[in-house]
Amino acid sequence: MNDDQQDEIEVLESIYEDDHNFIKTADTVYCYKFICEENEYKSFMLQVTWPKDYPESESAIVDLNSFFNSHIKDDEKEVILNMIRSQYDDWAGMAMTFNIINHVLDNVDEFRDVIKNQNVVEREEKEVVKLEKTKKEVHLESTKGLTKGQKRRFYDKYGNIDADEKPRGWNWVDVIKHLHKTKDV
Repeated sequence: MNDDQQDEIEVLESIYEDDHNFIKTADTVYCYKFICEENEYKSFMLQVTWPKDYPESESAIVDLNSFFNSHIKDDEKEVILNMIRSQYDDWAGMAMTFNIINHVLDNVDEFRDVIKNQNVVEREEKEVVKLEKTKKEVHLESTKGLTKGQKRRFYDKYGNIDADEKPRGWNWVDVIKHLHKTKDV
């Protein structure tokens, strides 16, 4: 690790000391989470990796390949990365990690506009369709083939799933038990 990298580490640690979105994963790898409070699917995490000859002859490597960004399509990631890399000429030969993070912070709305989240919307629509099974279907599936005693324990444990449509006899007294208890009377 060269002196320029050491200096940049000290600067980054002093600037982002109390920032919970800034993460140092290694001496030459830094991440910053850009959290969107309104829509969690517009949040993303930028990872900046320093090559061996950084900053003198090589630029920092920026990527969005972390699991945190799994909701972003590859073509959207590429557009965001190209937007960042377009600024590289201005920062050539100098420490650029702070400049990259600061540039994204200043233009975060433009970067978030690139994220369309179509795959997330499609996935959520499929989940909604699955959840739209009627309560009656869920009830019938869950209690199909159960004895009265098993159904009673099911209701005791999970409550009545659909209060309007209780199965016939849901509150009947077990006749055989009742007669068994009253035969001596």
